Parts: sequence; structure tokens; C-alpha cells
Amino acid sequence: MKTAISIFDARVAPVFDTAREICLIERSASGDPTKTFCRFEDDDLQGKVAWLVASGVKTLICGAVSQPIHHALVDAGIDVVPFVCGDLDDVIAAQAANTLSKPVFAMPGCCGRRRGCGMGRGLGGGRGGGTGAGGAGMGVSAGHGLGAGAGHRRGVSGGAGRGGV
Repeated sequence: MKTAISIFDARVAPVFDTAREICLIERSASGDPTKTFCRFEDDDLQGKVAWLVASGVKTLICGAVSQPIHHALVDAGIDVVPFVCGDLDDVIAAQAANTLSKPVFAMPGCCGRRRGCGMGRGLGGGRGGGTGAGGAGMGVSAGHGLGAGAGHRRGVSGGAGRGGV
């Protein structure tokens, strides 16, 4: 099984979408990793997804990743392990030991979790819809709304909320 890790300067790249280097990891029968380094010449995100699929990658370990690309990777059958940080060799060893969930590998600001922090519906706090009974639009109100329901971390409020002005 091949694993890809987006890298920058021998560390996990902070953002997959802009990463230009990938380290492909294949493990031998004895468990020893073989590393192959590859470089992307541009930021063609769909091209990156297609290249990973064509290369036989089953798992991608990365820092932050945009939702559209995360969905494209998952739809292509690639297991995405986002919000990981650390030195490349430490991350490779942690994956082999099944310890990537340790807080030391969580990106700063990711609540001590590496998977799903702020991704998808219902996981982010949101900021509500503003004044009145909430709202379904994007944006930040002048007050601190407490939107309830299925919210994105950027402030989509799917339900009733309180907004203070």
C-alpha cells in the first residue's frame, strides 16, 4: 500500500493545495519504508488528485486541505489524514506505529485532534446568522450569534440562533 505525504522542507507541508512536493512511502515485507520524492510543477489540484490515483496512492497524509480537494481525494478512493504536522521521518515512523493521533502531530489550532477539525457539517462552531432568528446565509454578524444546527466553521448557520449587536 502506498502512502503519500505532502512535504515542504523535510516536514509535512502546512497546506496540501499549495504543496509542490510529495514523498511516496512503500513498505517492504519487513516494514522498512522506501521513500520516493516527487515534485509538482504547478498548482493544478485536479492534476494532483489524478497523479496520486495513477501512482496507486491509498492514503494521503497532509496538513490542511481545502474541502473541494478533500472530497475529490475521498471520491477517488484515497484515505485522507489531514491536519498533521511534524518532521517527515517522525510522521513516517508514527504512521507505522499507528500513533499519528498523538497531539504532537496535530497542527496548531486543531483542538488536539488531527482528523476533521473544522471539516464538514456540524463540526465547526460558526458565528450564527446575526440578529433575529439566525439565518442561513454566510457571513459574520456584527454581534456574536450563537447559531445552532449544521454549521460550517466559517459561519453558516443552519438553524435558529441569537445575535447580539
